[in-house]
Amino acid sequence: MAAVRREAAGPRKLRVGERCDVVEMVYRDDWPRAEETLRAYWAHEALDRAAVGVTAPRRNPLPGPSAPPAPEDLVGRWTDIRYRVAVTDAGLRHTYFGGESAPSMWINLGPGIVAACVGSQPTFAEDTVWFGELPEFDWERLPEIDWEGRWWRLTRDMTQAAADALGGKALVGVSDLGGASDLLAALRGTQNLLMDLALNPGPVLRWMDALADCWLAAYERLVAIASEPFGGSVQWLGLWAPGRMYTLQSDFSCMVSPAMFDRFIAPELERLCHFLDFSLYHLDGPNALQHLDRLLAIPELDGIQWTPGAGVPPSVEWLPMLGKVQAAGKCLHVHDSLENAERILRGLKPEGLFFQTSAPDEETAEELLRKAAEWAAGPREG
Repeated sequence: MAAVRREAAGPRKLRVGERCDVVEMVYRDDWPRAEETLRAYWAHEALDRAAVGVTAPRRNPLPGPSAPPAPEDLVGRWTDIRYRVAVTDAGLRHTYFGGESAPSMWINLGPGIVAACVGSQPTFAEDTVWFGELPEFDWERLPEIDWEGRWWRLTRDMTQAAADALGGKALVGVSDLGGASDLLAALRGTQNLLMDLALNPGPVLRWMDALADCWLAAYERLVAIASEPFGGSVQWLGLWAPGRMYTLQSDFSCMVSPAMFDRFIAPELERLCHFLDFSLYHLDGPNALQHLDRLLAIPELDGIQWTPGAGVPPSVEWLPMLGKVQAAGKCLHVHDSLENAERILRGLKPEGLFFQTSAPDEETAEELLRKAAEWAAGPREG
């Protein structure tokens, strides 16, 4: 079933300085100004500097209860709705959100909760969730979300609870739904799926399409809960867009050739980009770079979110590659330490650039924002 591209909350091509709804957030100052800068970012433009998301400990935390003690059982620490909302609320009240950083809560139930919604059994660890293979995998039985099952109801109810508790204070994001290839790798088993690409391509393509159907249906329902009252959307990246936005990914793609990527993974990405108003691709580490040219050739993909990965030089050491993304007319989302901010903000064009970092205190964060405007006006340094 082909998806129809939705209309954004604002025009697709947004003009710098376009009207911004005057809506204030409780957990940060001057959200309308941040929204205006982010609209320019998505339009591949800039106001006086690149978009910058910088957080720091709040000098004077906002009043409210302390974070509650964690549930004793590990699963409860992931799934207890009241606990998760209360912990997030306490964290937001103690955080300074500078520049275009958005106070938000996204429902984290692991990387690819759709896998559980179609039958996988999740295993909870301290810092992640693993989704197990389907015990009786059947290529002829295409996946469907169990809308009355435990994991969909939990994802929905946690999103609703966050919207009820934080509405008017902060943004609420869509959960990490996963991508079709990563979902299928979990459900089938990575090694099995790698063999299937060569030996059983037809069923793989049908399952990829069916999992994309599941993704679209889940996104539709969750974004309807999460998008009000500020409009637009956020998800795990915490980046706001004036319409339906998601950061797409395929970690599985690091293990396949460009030809396999083009045949099995690119069609799903193109379909989701067509559905979304705004999209980035989570390019995770050097092994993913083999697919960069194919990604840049997707017209409706708005940009690249670069994550160097563990044991790899930070983003500042990848300026030539990042410049290539900008030269292709795509947006960039880059994170790095504060000490590397100047090289990145001087080395890349401010138009369509989002730089994410953290600072030790509010004063340092505010100084970065002032300097970012100076660096944007100065000469570029490659």
